[in-house]
Amino acid sequence: MSAHPPTLPASPGRVFLWRLALAGVLTMVATAFGLGGGSVLLHHKFAQAKSVRVDLDKALPGSMNMLLLGSDSRAFVEDEGDKSSFGDTRLVGGQRADVIIIARVEPKARRAILVSIPRDTLVRLPRYRGQVLINQSFEEGPQGVINAIKSNFGVPIHHYAQIDFDGFRKMVDAIGGVRMYVPAPSRDRPNDPKNRGTGLDIKKAGCQVFDGKTALAWVRSRYFQYYEAGRWRSDPTSDIGRISRQQDFIRRLMNQAIEKGAFNPIRANRLADAAMANLTVDDTFNVKDALRMVQAFRPVGTQGVEMVALPTKPSGVHLAVSAEAQPLIARLRGEGDPAAVGAANGKGPKVAPSEVKVRVLNGTGAPGQAGDAAADLGAVGFGTGGLGDADRFGYGNTEIRYGPGAQPKAALLARYLGGVGKFVSDSTVRGADVVLVTGGDWKGVTPPPGSANQAAAPASTPTTAAPTTTTAKGASSSSSPAPAGGPAQPVC
Repeated sequence: MSAHPPTLPASPGRVFLWRLALAGVLTMVATAFGLGGGSVLLHHKFAQAKSVRVDLDKALPGSMNMLLLGSDSRAFVEDEGDKSSFGDTRLVGGQRADVIIIARVEPKARRAILVSIPRDTLVRLPRYRGQVLINQSFEEGPQGVINAIKSNFGVPIHHYAQIDFDGFRKMVDAIGGVRMYVPAPSRDRPNDPKNRGTGLDIKKAGCQVFDGKTALAWVRSRYFQYYEAGRWRSDPTSDIGRISRQQDFIRRLMNQAIEKGAFNPIRANRLADAAMANLTVDDTFNVKDALRMVQAFRPVGTQGVEMVALPTKPSGVHLAVSAEAQPLIARLRGEGDPAAVGAANGKGPKVAPSEVKVRVLNGTGAPGQAGDAAADLGAVGFGTGGLGDADRFGYGNTEIRYGPGAQPKAALLARYLGGVGKFVSDSTVRGADVVLVTGGDWKGVTPPPGSANQAAAPASTPTTAAPTTTTAKGASSSSSPAPAGGPAQPVC
């Protein structure tokens, strides 16, 4: 037994945090064909996927947990362009699983949830003393990850799937790219000059169409920077921000795959070919299981699928599972009914910060205000839905914008803002539950009395708004930069 885990060598391959498209690949293909009535074609396509034998739990009627892993294999790399973006097998040998997602599908209840487990989450593995990163469980292959999830969380795994770089890239290109909203100019800039990064370089905020190469750069970015109030800033939400960006992309990819493929046989066929050529599933997964996914996803649509990160808290430079994760883990075990939470008191479902994804936009021009606010909200458990400038500077009042059905989430956020926050109903909100636009009355983040975070997270110091000057039309202002934000809300 090793006393300490091995130290992995630094290399360009270590920049890959792959938590993305495989969470939607099976559901996209199955749903696209299922909605179009193509079950025979679906059967044929699934026969093309590779299979592997693993020891799994027996699925119960009415529910299914599928473990989704992402592989960073460079076996497909052939040309110089791919080597520049991904490295090659000489620099990055073998493969690793840098994404761990549990997809729970409950066809009878008509619901589904995707739970991302950060790779830096600490767990216990039999071959090591003390706690190590869950990502290291893949040293023993997919079975090692399955065993780690079962022994640490008590969560059964009924099926397994894995996809690699090339499959994801080809899937995006097969549907003609994916429309995305980018709240700020963005780039990937590692501190180490020897590290190539992902090549992400988006110069303008707003709606864009990502091809496969750009999509990979976006979801793989570990050194994400965004442009706010005249400066490039590193994403303060780190791994959680990365998961949030990836989950937003998953949802858009699923939506557009169904939209473009369900009634277009040629495009659906290309999508299926791209997915299945780079997909590995367990040897018991079959078309019947895929159609059960269709049954679960059809009534709610992709917007109704929950996508969350397992709640964690800092533990040194790594992460530990927090107490807030227990209800979610219980649901993955089949022990909890989320619809019943809070029903007993007649107040409807109770909302926790971890269930609220907030996009923060700087509405004053104060340096770093959006980043500081997002980091403070993350410290008390809120999810992140992106950062950047608002469409203009000079907001007098802080705004809390929310979409249909998100009023309880907006109300919860307001409790953490020290009494500020004007509620604005906005049906165009996408990629986040709530949009926070900081204004001149911004006071920072203050956990409310009685909350679990009150003692652990002291109130943040508000960033003072930059002085503003009235400027004649067409003239420039030297007191603050022009906002680099896109439209007030995306309509992508």
